[in-house]
Amino acid sequence: MSLSAPLRVPVEIRGGARWFRLAHAVSDGGLELGQAAPEELSGAVELTFHLPGDRRPIHCHGRVGEAELRFLDLDEDGRARIVAYIQERLGIPE
Repeated sequence: MSLSAPLRVPVEIRGGARWFRLAHAVSDGGLELGQAAPEELSGAVELTFHLPGDRRPIHCHGRVGEAELRFLDLDEDGRARIVAYIQERLGIPE
């Protein structure tokens, strides 16, 4: 089971059009959104977001669920940064 941590960051979603949604939680598998994704979005989309305090954006492709974005091709650097963020937020030692 993946751990998740709360966060409040905008996520840019590109899938034909450009959308923004607020993420409410992150895990190494995806993002939980504060509201449902637009119905027009289906299939793979491009995602861009920043973790709090991290200047480098995370870019990857994802699949849209009702109120979630599942990562499809998150690279190891992005995954490591997300895991470090989750561990810090939840007080889990490395």
